[in-house]
Amino acid sequence: MRKFRWVDFAAHFQKGFRNHIVSIDEVPALVQAFDRYGCYATYFFFSDEVLAYMSAQAEAGSPTISGYGGKVWAPFFPIDLDHPETQPALEAARLLAAFLRNGWKIAPEALQIYFSGSKGFHLMLDTRIFGRVAPSKTLPAVFDAVRRHLSYQLPERLRDTVDFAIKDRVRLLRLPNTIHERSGLNKVLLFPEEIERLDAAAVRELARGTRPLACTDETGLISRVHVGENEEASRLFRRVRQQVARLKRRPFSYRFRRQTDSREVRFRCAAVERIWESHIEPGFRNNCAIRLASELRLLGLSADETLEKLFEWNEKNRIALPRDELERVVRSAYHHPFPYRYSCRDEILRRFCPLPDYESCREFTASRSETD
Repeated sequence: MRKFRWVDFAAHFQKGFRNHIVSIDEVPALVQAFDRYGCYATYFFFSDEVLAYMSAQAEAGSPTISGYGGKVWAPFFPIDLDHPETQPALEAARLLAAFLRNGWKIAPEALQIYFSGSKGFHLMLDTRIFGRVAPSKTLPAVFDAVRRHLSYQLPERLRDTVDFAIKDRVRLLRLPNTIHERSGLNKVLLFPEEIERLDAAAVRELARGTRPLACTDETGLISRVHVGENEEASRLFRRVRQQVARLKRRPFSYRFRRQTDSREVRFRCAAVERIWESHIEPGFRNNCAIRLASELRLLGLSADETLEKLFEWNEKNRIALPRDELERVVRSAYHHPFPYRYSCRDEILRRFCPLPDYESCREFTASRSETD
């Protein structure tokens, strides 16, 4: 909270509607300033990095939070349930709340249930039930995956009530006790027993006025009660976070230790060096060429540079491989994203290796590495 305390506040009558980054502490006063009419805030919290981002956007035009991709944090995990007829969304909210209370056995104060003020419901889970939720760039993706997992607790006919569009990091959520612009009703807190027994018409009747918030401040985003970790919730969250991390992992970038002078290559394998210096008889030429090309790639040479080296090897040692064959060899060596390294167990390398044992090989490789 000390670092991630910024939200984007929006209001129906606010100039520009959104792109007003404020501290969460400022939101209650802003809601009152706009007479509680059509007020929203992002449910993800930002660090002051978002201010630098918007300043950079302002230099290119209008300052906007759109496209921001930095780390975010959230005190609550929202599930938005909507349906044009309201009653199916109420039924979905009832079933999901029952699952969370009876299946996961979460504490009552960890779940806040709201009527949205129109045709839907917001289930807000305190993120402390998931254990330690650290600020992250992938947190929106993790939330989206958890939300999809929970949707399968609903019968198939009710799954389309779950709004999966709220997954982006700058998504707004209507604030509690603020008036819906079209319905004129308030977004209000509902108690578990009310969700169980009331129908849609009775819920709308409650939303004609405001209702006190039991466990949070006026924003509905800052808890005022203690909430502990829940075993079922934290297990799911950890599993999903690991899966998302694997999917979002950056492609591995292979770093080559390129020699300063590529005109005179110094191979780190004695067998490859022997191949480089020798005439190769038919039957071994292609096998030797691909091993040379692979080793040259490992030395940091580009495909074009490797092809020139193979031309040089082919000519000076009278190998007699045609040009198109050497080109095919290079394409093969550079086809995959990672270079292939032939080991000492390779039969071709063992055939050409001049060293008597493995220890001599280690000493040769070490000596070449030191002088690179």
